[in-house]
Amino acid sequence: MKVAFFDLDHTLIDNDCDVSWKEFLVEQEFAPMESLRRADDFFEKYIQGNLIIEEFLDFQLEEFIGETPESLRDFFLAHCVEKVFPKIIREAKAVLDEKLQEEGTIVALLTASQGPIVEPIAAMFGIEHVCANHLEIKEGMFTGKIIPPFPGGEGKVHYAEEFCKKHGCKVEEAEYYGDSLSDRFILDAVKTPVAVNPNEELKELAIEKGWEIVSWN
Repeated sequence: MKVAFFDLDHTLIDNDCDVSWKEFLVEQEFAPMESLRRADDFFEKYIQGNLIIEEFLDFQLEEFIGETPESLRDFFLAHCVEKVFPKIIREAKAVLDEKLQEEGTIVALLTASQGPIVEPIAAMFGIEHVCANHLEIKEGMFTGKIIPPFPGGEGKVHYAEEFCKKHGCKVEEAEYYGDSLSDRFILDAVKTPVAVNPNEELKELAIEKGWEIVSWN
């Protein structure tokens, strides 16, 4: 048994779910227009490698506070249909579908995005297993905090190891498909690392490490 892990944003979809989620909430008048400027600022910091995760999560989870999974369910589904479904990367889905049919392989989504947002997306792809950011719930309501560790950067290795242990295999036998330089830790940990549409920094690292590079458009 082995595991094929797929990142989500810019790997399976030509989209950033954190950004599109905020855009969707603004369009629904559930978040203020100012959120768009702030989202752009955080995305720029992410691109530059200067993002402070704690500050970003406080911003990203503002609208969750005091809401329940049930009260936001229609928003999660509508975001999936309106913002994600039209941006599926065809080549990525073809590879994903092959892995889903491959005997002896478990397919899992491994992403730093928020679990409730990506769960309907995973279902759309036919992915049963999701490793994503766990949101804290108290008395049935989201608190606006996460249950650590954060599944980004080195945190992805932690989630991958826990998942593989649960399913009786090792992360050193797994595959990972991802696009971000922050994925370098998990790419370095698995047996089959695949850099998807990498930027120059990740491309240089992939060449240096001998990782497979693919272009999915």
